[in-house]
Amino acid sequence: MSAKVSGNATIGVPVKLLYEAEGMKITVEMKSGEIYRGLLASAEDTMNVSLTDVLKTARNGQVSKLSSAVYLKGTHIRFIALPDLLKSAPLFGAVKTQKRKLEQAMAEKQGMSSSSSKKRKALD
Repeated sequence: MSAKVSGNATIGVPVKLLYEAEGMKITVEMKSGEIYRGLLASAEDTMNVSLTDVLKTARNGQVSKLSSAVYLKGTHIRFIALPDLLKSAPLFGAVKTQKRKLEQAMAEKQGMSSSSSKKRKALD
């Protein structure tokens, strides 16, 4: 995995997923309309990405193979298409577990508030 730019331990799920995609073929559409498809060599917390073996599709549809690595700034990226293989990434298991725990906590909290309101009604 590449070094993190900000060193922030609380990076979001999309950035973590981008790190999981390192070494895989991805597609990046830029805000300018250009499309880059290549192997993700590295990614950063700011969603800057470095691609190798790149095919670039210009806005007019012209396709060209780039011989050198390409560095794309995260602020200029519209979206990134990742491989379907990442649907089964371990990261999603952790997210599902956290979501389940949060839902349980909220349900318990609602259960407590409804039982306390029943107690209040009984006292009245």
